Amino acid sequence: MEGRIMVVDDVPGVLKLTKRVLESEGFQVITADSGQKALKKLRKKEVDLALIDVFMPKMDGRELIEKIRDDPSLKDLRIALLTIAKSWEVEKDKLEKLGVQDFIQKPFDNKDLIQRVRNLLN
Repeated sequence: MEGRIMVVDDVPGVLKLTKRVLESEGFQVITADSGQKALKKLRKKEVDLALIDVFMPKMDGRELIEKIRDDPSLKDLRIALLTIAKSWEVEKDKLEKLGVQDFIQKPFDNKDLIQRVRNLLN
């Protein structure tokens, strides 16, 4: 299985774990610990899927997704949210309008994460 995935989360442990789980399945993983860094990296490297945390300082996940959708070179990127809280359900309609394809709850089950990523890449 191949695919290049960007994981965006401000918690180092989450980045490390998610990267390790996905790389063990053969995915190439690029990480960013902020929305700003994610945008810079996304503009330099082609990515098949972005897994984005909702709650981050300075630029939250929703703002990052809006910036991705406003960028002609990134607007078609597949996106899933990684979130610890169920509060995203309040914004689910807005997020779906921004093209978020899946909502993955943290802490995630490793097998479930891998299956969802595979589904998103197909």
